[in-house]
Amino acid sequence: MELAINGGTPVREHPFPAWPDHGADEREALLGVLDSGDWWATDGTVVRALEQVFGAAHGVERAVAVTNGTHAVELALQALGIGDGDEVIVPDFTFLATVSAVLYINAVPVIVDVDPCTFNIDPDAVEAAVTSRTRAVIAVHVAGQPADMDRLTEICRRHDLALVEDGAHAHGSSWKGQPVGSIGDAGTFSSSTPS
Repeated sequence: MELAINGGTPVREHPFPAWPDHGADEREALLGVLDSGDWWATDGTVVRALEQVFGAAHGVERAVAVTNGTHAVELALQALGIGDGDEVIVPDFTFLATVSAVLYINAVPVIVDVDPCTFNIDPDAVEAAVTSRTRAVIAVHVAGQPADMDRLTEICRRHDLALVEDGAHAHGSSWKGQPVGSIGDAGTFSSSTPS
């Protein structure tokens, strides 16, 4: 079998959908902000309104809009006091931003296995990876399916670790009736991607 890059038949027959997917409503909203001249979060009202609506939808008192999901994870870790030389446990099945955010703050990512049935971080692997330098765990909720927040919360509390939820693929998901992003010490999200 010849690789598609070398002239073989591509595995994917249909191209990825166009993204971002937008229509007249999005165009009107964007032009409204552009025409207002209030682009900045400090002067404008759109970012604040988004933060309030998004926070309420996820059951939290405060939501802060930032540039992207990578920065959201980075800032959450910094807000929790994670930094130079601290270990942060992350799953091996995730987008590179999870590890990048840890590296950006000079912390050390400790990569652990995921549960092969859910593809979410394996609580047993988390427990086995905790050392005296571990300060946080990042639970990535994969494909809208929440990680085992009961076990992860218990492990983090017992070891005095911060628990960050990465909900980039779990907008609107919940764990036992509680919105993801509102269970750990901090929750992060990013814009959704095409499916």
